[in-house]
Amino acid sequence: MTKTLQRYKKLKHRKKLIQVSPKLEIFRQPARIKLCYGGRGAGAKSWSIASLLVQRANKEKIKILCTREVQQSLEESVHQLIVNTIDRLEYKDWIITRDHITSPCGSRFSFKGLKDLRAARQIKGYEGYDIFWVEEASAVSEESWKELVPTLRKPESELWVSFNRDQELDPVYTRFIVHKRDDAVIIWLEPGKVDNPWWTDELQKEMEEDYKYDPDLAEHVWGGEPRKQGQYSVLSRTEIRGAMNRTLQPEGAIQIGVDVARFGDDKTVIYKRHGMKIIEMKEFSGQDTMRTAKEAFAMRNQNPTVLIKVDDSGVGGGVTDRLREMGAKVIAVNNGESAIDKHKYTTVADEQWFNFPVNDADIPDNADLMQELSGRRYDFDNAGRRKIESKKEYKKRIGKSPDHADALLLCFYQGGSINMSDRVKKQLAQRRQRS
Repeated sequence: MTKTLQRYKKLKHRKKLIQVSPKLEIFRQPARIKLCYGGRGAGAKSWSIASLLVQRANKEKIKILCTREVQQSLEESVHQLIVNTIDRLEYKDWIITRDHITSPCGSRFSFKGLKDLRAARQIKGYEGYDIFWVEEASAVSEESWKELVPTLRKPESELWVSFNRDQELDPVYTRFIVHKRDDAVIIWLEPGKVDNPWWTDELQKEMEEDYKYDPDLAEHVWGGEPRKQGQYSVLSRTEIRGAMNRTLQPEGAIQIGVDVARFGDDKTVIYKRHGMKIIEMKEFSGQDTMRTAKEAFAMRNQNPTVLIKVDDSGVGGGVTDRLREMGAKVIAVNNGESAIDKHKYTTVADEQWFNFPVNDADIPDNADLMQELSGRRYDFDNAGRRKIESKKEYKKRIGKSPDHADALLLCFYQGGSINMSDRVKKQLAQRRQRS
């Protein structure tokens, strides 16, 4: 064997050893906060993070605190995972004790529970550390986050977070995902070979059996969704997951649903379907009604038969008006108006939610969409009609507006009228007079 071939095989072997989940390669780049979440086997989260940290600690001197909310024994920490990772990467001369793991260049891993650190008032003692890895972060309390985050005092210190959601509003989910930060890299990982190159047939079989036995629990364990929903959720995660896994051919009428942003942190979202299959989605921030109208009009692909349904309440009225001026076929939908079937539903919004054909649709596998569709609750009015919770209440509870869900439901909504309302006719007449 030539020296060139030997070097090639050695490099190939080394490249295979240092490989991590493709989505988590971005964690090699500097960022103040690096967060990843998903269910079991999703991107090999802990395995990949341990590898990234050990690789970095082997070549530069850094201090790393590996922590979780409660750590009653060393066995509950990632201590053994770090040791196994060092062996797998074939690194030599590391010093391993029960309290610390030290690399040849002087890097140090420490293992502590946040609750104990808070009780002993010792969190500030870690201000000089470079990386804080918070694993199983769904269990970390808001009190711990309030003390831990300010500990990142060094200019280049980083917070690494990994978790599988437990409750709908885990403090970690609310703090870093609902209230997004400009300095955060957030990665959602799904189970399977796409995000986990080491996914096995055994894991696939185990996941499939769990979905057969208890779909709600499997959606939490494998799909990374919060634990079983309350009884008053409008749509079940099992039904939504079925719609996301369904594969249909695009055939039939093409329709577009537009949910227009109302406030600064809301998003404008547009969904396009061909028959029962969603074939395109766009989202963007801001309340520029002209841009929204142009984006929706462009998605028609010059097909005059395409029906565009717009949430016409609030600033959406401007989008409806502009689309009509451009020659589009438009339905103005006001979610607050009385339902067509007044005996069953209170408003148009209720009608959209309870008539959504979840068992027939083919929709994108999108984390935001899953959270918004599964998170909306309902109650009953005095007449015994089901009504969904208001968008205001949902946003107060979850922390953000259900923009994806609203646009998707508009896209599938079959009610409404394409006749111009008196308000629209008056606005168009006023504009013609001014021009």
